[in-house]
Amino acid sequence: MQWLQKGLAVILAIAAVAIGALFSLQNTQSVPLDLIVLKLPPQPIAIWILSSLASGVLIGLSSGAWLALRRAATIRRLRKQRDRLLLATGKTVQNAPQ
Repeated sequence: MQWLQKGLAVILAIAAVAIGALFSLQNTQSVPLDLIVLKLPPQPIAIWILSSLASGVLIGLSSGAWLALRRAATIRRLRKQRDRLLLATGKTVQNAPQ
């Protein structure tokens, strides 16, 4: 089963690269990107779209990682609080449900 997952991941990666290459070949018209405070030189449309996609993926991954770290810290804090309360009542920590 694991070889099937790896095979599908490889096939999807190859398909994504092929689609990206076709997309780049079809969108070669150069356009400047004019931000409010910055005007960037003309680049192919594919470069602008793919770079915005990549930056969106990076922002999404970093915000997801930040939320996961925050959640892990909250879980750790609550477990310590549970352990302190169990010790204060005289119960053992091993008998407590995880």
